[in-house]
Amino acid sequence: MSLDSIAISSLMTKNIIVADQSTNLIGISRIMSNNDIGSVVIVDDLNSRNPIGIITERDVIKSIGMLQPHQLVVPVREHMSHPLITLHSNATVMDAMKLMYEKKIRRIIILENDKLAGIITDKDIFRYLVESKDLLSDVITGGNLPIPENQLKDEISRFWFFNNFIR
Repeated sequence: MSLDSIAISSLMTKNIIVADQSTNLIGISRIMSNNDIGSVVIVDDLNSRNPIGIITERDVIKSIGMLQPHQLVVPVREHMSHPLITLHSNATVMDAMKLMYEKKIRRIIILENDKLAGIITDKDIFRYLVESKDLLSDVITGGNLPIPENQLKDEISRFWFFNNFIR
């Protein structure tokens, strides 16, 4: 088994928390806090759930740091990251790793028939690698990586340490 043969649909989170583009930063912060998540997919409206952007914890912090207090009620569409970087649900884990590395992002929205199907994060991938020791060994020694080997080892070590000792 290799990262080129593992579909991202097998690792992605399918039950995605979304928010309407008119939600403000306070509402987004509550959604993140109440659901213990680090990002919210922004949709054009809650009925169609057509993804148009994403807002992350980092986006919220940057926005709050630059805003005047009265601007916290500005719709999230003014603060979200867009256009979305997406992959189709039949893409592979290797495709996701390459795209994350190239675009310097940690989350990718997954679409199926142009509809929101899921989200995959760097943590999902690293968790899978750490739990699949044979695959992890093949990845590190195989040399066919979209990420420089030293950087991958550092990220996996940091992920493993954080998830085993910090939480």
